[in-house]
Amino acid sequence: MNHFQLLGKIEILKSRIYVSACLIMLLFNISKLSAQIGIKGGLNASDIVFLDEGQSPYLGYEVDFLEHNLPAAGFQIGIFSVLPLVKRLEFQPELLLIKQGINYSKKYIYDDITYKVRIYYLNVPALLKYTLSKKARWHPALLTGPYASLKLSGTRITKIDSKLEKTPISNLRQIDFGITAGIFSGFDLSKGQITIDFRCSYSLLNMMDRIDGYIPSYYGPKKEYARNVCMSLTVGYKFNNIWSNKDEVI
Repeated sequence: MNHFQLLGKIEILKSRIYVSACLIMLLFNISKLSAQIGIKGGLNASDIVFLDEGQSPYLGYEVDFLEHNLPAAGFQIGIFSVLPLVKRLEFQPELLLIKQGINYSKKYIYDDITYKVRIYYLNVPALLKYTLSKKARWHPALLTGPYASLKLSGTRITKIDSKLEKTPISNLRQIDFGITAGIFSGFDLSKGQITIDFRCSYSLLNMMDRIDGYIPSYYGPKKEYARNVCMSLTVGYKFNNIWSNKDEVI
């Protein structure tokens, strides 16, 4: 095992520890101590950012003629918990199922080519939320924090000459780790809060390895670079003091 392989295994181990810790914190917050949980869902637009050599080192030479068309459309759905820290600062861990990838599909005069990569992740953001105002029923806030994602599946979808093929992608890494930032709005109701947030996320680690047998060009970049980028818009509902209310009734 060389130095780079060892560093890669260390990064994967650190990311797995982070995911496990965030799951424990999320489950801990869904308790009588905080009693503020919510559900959320929405749409996203995603892509994968490569260096100058483009997508060929990671997807194969057969995609050299394809270019970015539109971002890959996806979705995300899950749960979140809110733990107050100080006056306007809250800790918000989440557990999300996310679909993202790339879209290199291209239209021609006589035929269309479909080329998509579809990846499903179990995503665990650990966010700090700073509320800008708490005076009215509308509460704008800023969100930021790290995330870790566990790959559930990855599929390459191609359709050429009306022939549709779906093949698994073997060079996707199991863990993706990055940073998230965005804006949030909460609208108070009698028994909860409607939430809307827009956020962007970007990988800090490579989420894909080069394919076996790829030979880098002489002047090409020596460093691997394949990072997820995703923008999402979600709507949710936060329940206020669920267990506390039950205790009062009893």
